[in-house]
Amino acid sequence: FRPKICNLSTPFYIPRCLNTLSNNIRMRNKLIGFGLLLSVVVLWVGSSTAIQEIFKEIDFYKPYFLTYFSTSWFSLYLVTIPFKKQANLKYISQKALRFCPLWFFANYFFNLSLGLTSVASNTILSSTSSGFTLVLSVLLLKESPEFLKFISVGVALGGVVCVALADEQEGEDSLTGDLLALAGALVYALYSVYLKSQTRDLDMILFFGFVGLWNILILLPGFLVVDLVGLETFELPGLVAFVALLCNALFGTVLSDLLWAFSVRLLNPALCTVALSLTIPLSMSVDYFLHNSQFSVLYFSGTGLILLGFVVMSLFESERLSILLSNKSIFRKMLGKKNSSEILRQS
Repeated sequence: FRPKICNLSTPFYIPRCLNTLSNNIRMRNKLIGFGLLLSVVVLWVGSSTAIQEIFKEIDFYKPYFLTYFSTSWFSLYLVTIPFKKQANLKYISQKALRFCPLWFFANYFFNLSLGLTSVASNTILSSTSSGFTLVLSVLLLKESPEFLKFISVGVALGGVVCVALADEQEGEDSLTGDLLALAGALVYALYSVYLKSQTRDLDMILFFGFVGLWNILILLPGFLVVDLVGLETFELPGLVAFVALLCNALFGTVLSDLLWAFSVRLLNPALCTVALSLTIPLSMSVDYFLHNSQFSVLYFSGTGLILLGFVVMSLFESERLSILLSNKSIFRKMLGKKNSSEILRQS
């Protein structure tokens, strides 16, 4: 007879009860993590749409100013320093200094591309950062180069080509925006690898707080540079543009990245990346309803390929499936030496 409730007065059932409680906690954390993740999806698509409105409707196409302004608000996290007495502030600030340029230019290329292409194209092409991250993880972090992972990346990049070709039909500026979005995805992959390898022992709230501080200090001269080369004339925003920029900074950067950090802590980071692919259909819906955008068959095909590539990559997050999809398992199946159950049993 097995009781349906935990009877902590019986020592035999204590491990089983603790295991049940642990499973319940894990399930609750996963639900919270998915809730946070969905919130981030909405905030990021909303932020992208808001940036386009700022650039076009409010007539304030200042991607460098936008990136600098938004990133600077990370410094708000430094108000927690009095409550972090055990933190090594010098060590954290040094790590943040190395990370700051990667973060800034990943977001600058992203924002710059938004003025030259649609939200949907920007979101889809930025999502290829998962593929770049995989390649850099194998090269720099010495992770296992699973064959099917690279196949999935190839499928996703095939989708990128479809999207780029679809946008090329709309004009040169749109293709330029696509290339900038890809550049932002590559830099994003670089800073993701940096985060994974260099910040495991850091307080992430303080880390991003110092990123905001270093952004204020070292990237201020960039306004002079982009002005002199003719990329962006320095200009302070009007009241309406300032309010829009402030809301975008607080919700699209400071809040969304905090929620993202918590969701990654509660869920697997790779799973979070796959789940954020939901930004693709959502952003396409936004473009359709707000701008009456029309998407070609090639565009939809590219979207499908990108999603398929990400789904295949996500299968490796399951321990059992990762064994069945590993290089060793594939080669054994090809040689006909072992079946799936034997491989799992031996692993």
